[in-house]
Amino acid sequence: MAPELDRKKITEELEILQLEETRERVHVMRSRSESNRRRRLARQTDITNANLRQKAREADCWHKKGGKGVDNLAHGNDSNYAVVKHQLCHGPVIVICQRCGHVEEPPDPYLNRRGASKEEKAEYKRQWESYMWWFNLPTDNTQSGTQLFMIAANEAA
Repeated sequence: MAPELDRKKITEELEILQLEETRERVHVMRSRSESNRRRRLARQTDITNANLRQKAREADCWHKKGGKGVDNLAHGNDSNYAVVKHQLCHGPVIVICQRCGHVEEPPDPYLNRRGASKEEKAEYKRQWESYMWWFNLPTDNTQSGTQLFMIAANEAA
């Protein structure tokens, strides 16, 4: 009877150890998961705050060249605007304010497709008007660009 009790006792101890080990692994997994969640939330908060600061900087900027002193740091007084037009490698031209960093891109043509809803077409029109306002700002800067990628359908590989 003694060997049977020893086996039973050993089996119970083994089960207890396995349970403790499993609980420890679960605790570590939950801790990592919580840590990752907190890190992800902190990153999202940082991104949101950075976007809010950028929007405030853009709203306060006059986008003009010139201006001396701290008072005119964001408020230029020149007749030309501090914007640069840059053609991307796939064709579109973006407009970038050199003072606040605002980037104006052409609207998504998907919004103006055949069969688009009235709301989509209205949004396209709003974006197009904003883009054209930026695009037509007077500036003495020259447009920059990159090599355009044009791939013909019949080119052999």
